[in-house]
Amino acid sequence: MPHRNPDPATPDLTGRPAVVTGGASGIGYAIARRLAKAGSKVIVVDNDSGKLEAARRSFEHDSLGVTPWPGDLADPAAGRLADELLGVHGTIPLIVNNVGVCTGTSFYETDEDAFEHVFATNLRGPWFFTRRLTEELIRRRESGSVLFISSLHDHRVVYRPQYSASKAGVSQLVRELAALLAPHGIRVNGISPGLIDTATIGSQDSEGQRLKARKVVPMRRGGTPDDVARAATFLLSEASSGYITGVNLPVDGGLALHTWHPWRAPQVG
Repeated sequence: MPHRNPDPATPDLTGRPAVVTGGASGIGYAIARRLAKAGSKVIVVDNDSGKLEAARRSFEHDSLGVTPWPGDLADPAAGRLADELLGVHGTIPLIVNNVGVCTGTSFYETDEDAFEHVFATNLRGPWFFTRRLTEELIRRRESGSVLFISSLHDHRVVYRPQYSASKAGVSQLVRELAALLAPHGIRVNGISPGLIDTATIGSQDSEGQRLKARKVVPMRRGGTPDDVARAATFLLSEASSGYITGVNLPVDGGLALHTWHPWRAPQVG
């Protein structure tokens, strides 16, 4: 029986396999779940075996077509990881570069190893992983859609320059690859999430995020991983966004509009 998309608001991605890096938790998990519900056969790549197993059980419980795949984008052999996937699954037209790390250290505290790890995970690995997967799409003359999860901190200060600089590189890579790959029928876009609450509901971190969001986000709430996942599904769908490439979409509830100015916004109505 052919797959029927149960959510009419979600694009139908039946027959469009996808890979989501860092997909065992947080935003990546939400994206993988949305894509699977849309009919895509999803490969979830993650280097955390415990989270990957938990994700596998969750997807299996909900009868979603998701394949867990252990892999580390920080590994110098990110291109070989792509080769492994191609050897087992064939071409993968939907590519989600979600994985990202931050050391939590300042400019003077970040040593060379930490710097290399951030750039290897956030920029170098996705670069060579995407290059190999899109190379195969071009060779077989197949269309595709690539999505990079960047951050508002690709242009906003967060006092973690190693993270911000890596995400700025990701944002420019989106534009470069969009121009390069458009003639081959491959679209490339990005999403820059704002304050996204990935903490456990009810935890101290989660409550802290909510309090912060009410102060600085115009929509008066933090985002959820599914807020990002819905935007991701839209950008990956040819039917929904087939004439969109090279954009970096903020999903931030208006956080980028936040101002340091102490004046309060005038009341409306």
